[in-house]
Amino acid sequence: MDMKERITEDLKVAMKAQNKLRTSVLRMMLADIKIADTSGKPKDQIDYVEVVRGYYKKLNKTREEYERLNLPDKVKELNGEIAIVEEYLPKQLSDDEIKRIVQEVIETNKFTAREMGAAMKLIMGKYGGVVDGKKVQTYLKEKLTIT
Repeated sequence: MDMKERITEDLKVAMKAQNKLRTSVLRMMLADIKIADTSGKPKDQIDYVEVVRGYYKKLNKTREEYERLNLPDKVKELNGEIAIVEEYLPKQLSDDEIKRIVQEVIETNKFTAREMGAAMKLIMGKYGGVVDGKKVQTYLKEKLTIT
């Protein structure tokens, strides 16, 4: 079962259970998937995980804005939506694992602070689906400015 079918089936279950939040989030994810389907790309080139990850990033950005504006009710609501979307994404590596990967890449390739872009490209190319780019960037800056 691919991601689109899984979301469709989960939407049916959520609708029967009258879970409004889950139904709403799943509908939004399906809408983004349908937009990707009609984008003109061949079906075999559409990565539904990336489509869902894009929706996840939008929600996170919105949550950050609400936090900045000090709207705790909206942040709490978005946290619930984000938790639902996370169920459909690959499990992310922990902070310790990301730090270990960053350290290994720096030591193996002898990167300097000027080569941070190359290090970032290497890490994201290899682990892009399971690491948060912002965390990788933060740890790279931390390590490369210390050394």
